[in-house]
Amino acid sequence: QKTAPDLMDEKTVVLLTDAPSLEEGKKIFTTNCVACHRADAGGSIGPNLTDENWILGGGIKDVFHTISNGGRDGKGMVSWKTNGMKPKEIQKVASYILSLKGSNPKEAKAPEGEVWIDDTAKTTAVDSTKIK
Repeated sequence: QKTAPDLMDEKTVVLLTDAPSLEEGKKIFTTNCVACHRADAGGSIGPNLTDENWILGGGIKDVFHTISNGGRDGKGMVSWKTNGMKPKEIQKVASYILSLKGSNPKEAKAPEGEVWIDDTAKTTAVDSTKIK
């Protein structure tokens, strides 16, 4: 990816958390996404992007895929991949969007879709009676 960042896709994308990448993601969001999602991502024509509900999945891979390929057929978002957004830009804006979870904007659109749970995050049960 360091030598060919634009070969990235939804299978290889990773979440970015560094401030410069998130700031670039915010600029991309402000330029391309606010018309449907509002500046605070609370949703308008498009869904609220700050809650735990997602129509097409909510992890970095799902959000990257949705931005790249567009929303549901016949309604929803356009494919930003075909509208000139490069994979690295899609990664940054997807990471920025995911950083907004729980920001609770005023008068946000009601949740749509399902609560998304990261099934890649492995959890190990711990018997609290054995912790000293």
